[in-house]
Order: sequence, then structure tokens, then C-alpha cells
Amino acid sequence: MAEIAKTEFEEWQHHFITKAYYSAVLERIEELKEVLAASAGVDAAQDNLVRGMIRAFREVVQFSVDQEEET
Repeated sequence: MAEIAKTEFEEWQHHFITKAYYSAVLERIEELKEVLAASAGVDAAQDNLVRGMIRAFREVVQFSVDQEEET
């Protein structure tokens, strides 16, 4: 697996395309929360699917690169 430096990842996060992508992901989270609020309890399997999607999208926007200090 290719490695990426923490600074490279941070630069990528600040790129306008990445910001647009993150914005779209955050919109999807809000849409899914609305779906869940409107239909929770009707179909447990569907509720679980939507909750899983929300969690996955949140992991995308919360991902970070932790790099150990080189000595």
C-alpha cells in the first residue's frame, strides 16, 4: 500500500475539489438523517441500512492521517 505524508494529506483536504466532495458527503448525511427521521420504525432492515450509510459517510469526512514522529 502506498504511503502518504501527513502534510500531503492535509494539502489534499484543502483542495477545492476535495472540499466540494466533503460538502456533497455532508449533504448526503443530512438527507439520510431526514429519511431516517421520516421512516424510522417502518422497516428495521432499512433503518439499519440508512444508519450504516450515515456512519460510513461520517467516517469519510472524519478520516485523518496520524504519522508517528520520526526519530
